[in-house]
Amino acid sequence: IAQQISIYVGIPLLICGVTGNLFNAVVFLSLRTFRQSSCAFYLTVMSCTNIGQLITALLSRIMISGFGVDWTQSSVYYCKFRVVGIQFFGLLSFSCYCLATIDQY
Repeated sequence: IAQQISIYVGIPLLICGVTGNLFNAVVFLSLRTFRQSSCAFYLTVMSCTNIGQLITALLSRIMISGFGVDWTQSSVYYCKFRVVGIQFFGLLSFSCYCLATIDQY
């Protein structure tokens, strides 16, 4: 059951998440209203870090649980990067969200 959930829920979530965050970044970078706002800078960085977190955490989880392919077994670099990347992208995304909220206040 876990394998089926990883495949049938994880892949659409990954596709929708990356696509949505790319659209957010394009909107925040292209419109003049958002380019002049410091809050939009935080939201743009947050969108980029969300893409990094989805690729680092969710893609590897889909590959490990869904398809049985473990990239951490074949690459020492990726094994170390995955652990650091998940923490870094998660904390940076949350920090940017907090900074954007403080900026609006």
